[in-house]
Amino acid sequence: MRTIDDQNYRKIIERRDPRYDGRFYWGVTTTRIYCRPICPARPKPEHICIFKSATEAEKAGYRPCLRCRPDLAPGSQRWEGTGVSVARALRLMEEGADAAVTVETLSATLGMSDRHLRRLFTEHLGASPLDIMVNRRLHLARQLIVETDRPLTEIAFASGFQSIRRFNEAFKALYQRPPSDFRRRSPPTSSPGLQLRLSVRKPYDWAHMLAFLKRHQTYGVERVDDTSYTRFIPRPERAPGHLCVTFSDQALLVAFDNINLLELRPLIARLRHLFDVDHNPSDLPHNSSLQPNGIRIPGCFDAFEVAVGIILGQLVSTTHARQLMQRLVTTYGHRLTDDEVFAFPSPELLKNTEIEAIGLTRQKAEAVRGLSRLIHEKSVVLSRMADLSATRQMLMSIPGVGPWTVDLIAMRCLGDADAFPRKDLVIQRALAAGGHEEDLWMSLRSYLTQILWRDYARSMLAKKGGKP
Repeated sequence: MRTIDDQNYRKIIERRDPRYDGRFYWGVTTTRIYCRPICPARPKPEHICIFKSATEAEKAGYRPCLRCRPDLAPGSQRWEGTGVSVARALRLMEEGADAAVTVETLSATLGMSDRHLRRLFTEHLGASPLDIMVNRRLHLARQLIVETDRPLTEIAFASGFQSIRRFNEAFKALYQRPPSDFRRRSPPTSSPGLQLRLSVRKPYDWAHMLAFLKRHQTYGVERVDDTSYTRFIPRPERAPGHLCVTFSDQALLVAFDNINLLELRPLIARLRHLFDVDHNPSDLPHNSSLQPNGIRIPGCFDAFEVAVGIILGQLVSTTHARQLMQRLVTTYGHRLTDDEVFAFPSPELLKNTEIEAIGLTRQKAEAVRGLSRLIHEKSVVLSRMADLSATRQMLMSIPGVGPWTVDLIAMRCLGDADAFPRKDLVIQRALAAGGHEEDLWMSLRSYLTQILWRDYARSMLAKKGGKP
């Protein structure tokens, strides 16, 4: 960000340019508060200073603005060069289920030395990996204090701290007051149960997201209707929990039931991926005849489950694919309750099972078994941190898996924003009709795919007399 001069920074701040939201932050030297580029605050230009990240601002002694909430803002996914390694490290931090994620484990996973990882973080974010980890935990703690009535001790451990003393010291150092004082000044809402907000950038096409997830939902594992997404969470020797996601006031509202705070961090990470929370709509082409109108890429909550669903959906209608998934789940999944709630069958179970019994062709059954073996043996890891090229090659080596399947798995499970299933029937029709301007969408063709699918579905609905 240092390549932008101070005058351009001020212009970006003056026009509240959403294209730079998440890419830098600005502080006010007189109030010691820092903000996002889209903040409505208007300080004098001479009082503005620029930071590469929220953590850099907080290390400099600045507190997050209570209007634009920079500590809870969705992140930026636009990384180049060595920044890709930083992005992967940030995702590892985000998806870490406990405090076991350290600088050493991060650097080992990324295949680099601790020193090199620290250098990259300083270069791109102005802070060390440890500073980022601690501050992310504090941001979650603050959200839990404000939005829930859970005890502070429980919140401390749920946020990733293993010492109450360390939690109190770190919280006070960042927010200039202890957690108990923060709770008194910011009493939680009166909403029953555990509920959290996940902010997203405007616009957000919630209707398309739900319609897509509804067409591809997994029977007994998730339930999707016209207003909400519900996911069941199996736990060993315990009744399953569930979460329900709705959309209101430009945020995803997540209600958790029978889920404790220690389970929140990995669940939130999965939801951010599923609903493409970190996407910035301003990154998409604005000189295209196609209108994004808040389009997002439906990701995955469970990558193996989604990948199996994609294989079952090869060359059949979505209705038939859902029927096959229902048979797979009810035949080989583990029933959790009497009202048709299941845990999806594991790769270990499916890798040697004769699943042709549910009506699968030999080719599809072999493809599911092949994928299950690779996942079980950890030869393939379906993750946004996976190497795209190597993972694509491994998937293509599975008998019965072709380019269309690989592109959809890359789009939904690997976070590949440029996956483009050219052999898809709707995409082929769009290419034949022209006007899609593919060149404008290079590196972002997953979003182009979603737009074409959405517009085609709405045109078909309109022809049938429904509301588009």
